[in-house]
Amino acid sequence: MRKANYELESTLYKLMQVALEQTLKSCDAGVPWVTTKVEGFAELQHASCIVLTVSSFKFKIMCLLHLSMDAANRQFVADALGSPVEELQESEYSDYLLEMSNSFCGNLKRHLQSSCPPLGMSTPNFLDRHCFDGSISVQFAHSVHVRAQMAVGAPSLFAASAMVILKNDGDLTLQHYHEHVSEIDSEADSSGELELF
Repeated sequence: MRKANYELESTLYKLMQVALEQTLKSCDAGVPWVTTKVEGFAELQHASCIVLTVSSFKFKIMCLLHLSMDAANRQFVADALGSPVEELQESEYSDYLLEMSNSFCGNLKRHLQSSCPPLGMSTPNFLDRHCFDGSISVQFAHSVHVRAQMAVGAPSLFAASAMVILKNDGDLTLQHYHEHVSEIDSEADSSGELELF
């Protein structure tokens, strides 16, 4: 059972890492994003997060995009929109972050669907970090976290978490990441092109 949990969490981590990298590169392809695994939720020090869920009849995955709505984050959004930071309206700023979280969750959902269709996805909602400090009574079966930096040693501009809620043990199984990549590659070979999300 321990090996199965390790393999599931390892695959979920890799799928989440790829989904976050795809999202961030679509915002700014010129940034050499560095993503690394984070061992626990407490290590994530961002002030806010955007929450979405991916769910089936048997499980829910709470997806969090962690961020601090500070000057660095605001500059990132302004650059992505091609707008001077001083002209960035609050509604544009928050809308961009919500769309970014939608993109991240959508990318993760697409990767998960090779193992567990059909899946639904919720709409994004902003939450303050303190909402998660000691007040969660939900028991997560699996929990993985990823940090994203614009360069090695730079502060973490974004992070992501996937926390799985199961009705029964074994309700979530994932195709191993290497099998998932092989499947994508063979589909690309047969169609002549690779579709990127």
